[in-house]
Amino acid sequence: MRMPVLLYHALFDKDSNRKKYEINVREFERQIKYLSDNGYRSFLVDDFLKTDGSSAAADGKGIVITFDDGSYSDYSMALPVLRKYGFTATFFVTVNWIGTENYVDWSHLGKMSEEGMSIQSHSLTHPFLSGLSREDMYKELYESKKVLESRLNIPVDTISIPGGFFSREVLRMAEEVGYRCVCTSVPGLNKLGSRAKGLLILDRFVITRKTSFQNFKAIVNKEPGYIAACKAQHYVKSAIKRLLGSERYYALWSKYLRKV
Repeated sequence: MRMPVLLYHALFDKDSNRKKYEINVREFERQIKYLSDNGYRSFLVDDFLKTDGSSAAADGKGIVITFDDGSYSDYSMALPVLRKYGFTATFFVTVNWIGTENYVDWSHLGKMSEEGMSIQSHSLTHPFLSGLSREDMYKELYESKKVLESRLNIPVDTISIPGGFFSREVLRMAEEVGYRCVCTSVPGLNKLGSRAKGLLILDRFVITRKTSFQNFKAIVNKEPGYIAACKAQHYVKSAIKRLLGSERYYALWSKYLRKV
């Protein structure tokens, strides 16, 4: 059975002019409560790497919740909501941001891991990996994995691609340094229990403050029309990215689209 993987970023608790990818914690709880009330069961990204989970989501009520970057709100806001409704999530952290202002520290990550959350890599410094030299790409992928494994004493098998920019070389390098799974920001459904040989690539639906509750329900209920529309929109954006290049696209996005 295929299921959606949801991608969140930071949460906030006051109405203000926030960035597009941050959502109000009340809206986040509304979404998680909907999942709980309607019988959804949460899985970790780690579960896709197992070979015996095909029947676990056979009722079509499986969901995967992920967070990128490692915002302090992962610990202060998301964790209490997840705990309240009995859900788990996978948190992708940018290693060099750990312990800096507005981001989680090592003690937060340790507690989150102890509560059943999965902590995985979002690179070392959050660059566009596809634009790096082979040496720098290796450093971002390898060192972020090894630091997390060493400090938290956990396996780190998955990386979330910063900015959604990746290439065949990024995927080859990720597999070379020991990752078993790569998470993208490409919208789509993923099948649990169909572990294939080689690197596993998971699609995710980005949830922003512009995602209406109706559209959220369309994603988790896997409405074909809405999913097709998400994919079409993504393909247009990808074409623009290829045309402009990652740096120029991101500069345009930061200036004109970030708060739209």
